[in-house]
Amino acid sequence: MSKKKFHFPRRAVQIATLLIIALIPAVGLFRIDLASASFHVLDRQIWWSNFAFIFGLSIVLVAVPILSYVTISAVWCGWACPQNLLVEWANNLTHQFLGKRADVRVDGRGLVVAHAKNKAFNWLILGTTFLVASLALALIPVLYFLPPGDVWDFITFSANNQVTSFITFPYFFIALLIFIDMAFARYFFCDYACFYRVGQIIFNNKNALHIRYDASRSPDCAKCNYCATSCITGIQPTDIKSGDRCIGCGECVDACNQLHEKSATVGLLCFQAGSAGIGKPGGKATWQQTLTALSTRFNWVIGIFAILGLVMMGWGVLTQKPPPRQLSAGETQQAQRIEQVCNNQCAAFTTSCTGHSMEGCYRASACKCACNLQQDPGNAAGDSWHQCVIRYTALADKLGKRDKRP
Repeated sequence: MSKKKFHFPRRAVQIATLLIIALIPAVGLFRIDLASASFHVLDRQIWWSNFAFIFGLSIVLVAVPILSYVTISAVWCGWACPQNLLVEWANNLTHQFLGKRADVRVDGRGLVVAHAKNKAFNWLILGTTFLVASLALALIPVLYFLPPGDVWDFITFSANNQVTSFITFPYFFIALLIFIDMAFARYFFCDYACFYRVGQIIFNNKNALHIRYDASRSPDCAKCNYCATSCITGIQPTDIKSGDRCIGCGECVDACNQLHEKSATVGLLCFQAGSAGIGKPGGKATWQQTLTALSTRFNWVIGIFAILGLVMMGWGVLTQKPPPRQLSAGETQQAQRIEQVCNNQCAAFTTSCTGHSMEGCYRASACKCACNLQQDPGNAAGDSWHQCVIRYTALADKLGKRDKRP
């Protein structure tokens, strides 16, 4: 039999996607800072008040999924979604430890375990593996909210109390959800809790990339059912209905092609977008033909909105003013000392600052600016302080002359 055409490339894409998701916050491309109500993008702090970035991000989050629905549809689920990578791994591990037909899912046939493998040791190893994987994977969402250094300190038990108290509950709660997902929920999550799945049903498009069955050759697969036994979601690939959980993985296509290769014929299943298919009976379409078919179904109106959103995000990043520089401990102590000196030096003017005497307020402001300039002449704000002295002194003199008029 020939090598599987889709299985190994698909697994490589799945693993690469998971790594990219983990590396995005780890290398500083994107992180959410709840404490300061901001995003960190390319080491730039983007405040949530940045309209261009937030509005652009909202457009992208709406437009990109819709574009995927009308072009690749469920193929995203089978080829890139980390959820399905974990579920497939969990299924394979379950079959290895509990039997080839073992089923422990909440939406399965009930608890099905091979009698010879229904042993406490197998359950313990399976559960421990899921637990360790859950604890490791839960670190990825945490990285989107904390710097990698803080996460590393948490892992090595060297984090301070503030970081530990902030991260502990969310981390273990996420780990618990991942454990439940891998151990029991699996495709139940996809059917009832996945937002992408809901959108896929709403924007169902038969012209998007999907699995096609050549019904005209149905006698060739009578009583075969090999594709159904290869389907990782347990559906019938020769009769895929709109409500079925087909994830476009291509395992059934590989199985059918391998079986028909013995008789030197092509399989009855293939990927198809519109009228172009990979492995289509009567002549195989190339990847270029399939990509061309996908491009003809690309919604350019939504695509323009997606590009506009990306442009707005980029503009928001470029125009975001950097946050003020944090003062060192020495600079903070010096600032506190100067503030105390100036408060004492200008106390008389500050006392005279009342609602009935704006002159005293102006004198107090001018005095504090002059005092700061005297105490720290090399400060970068020196020019501003100098202008402050001139301005508020002039205002105070103007009010003083007006008050002295008979």
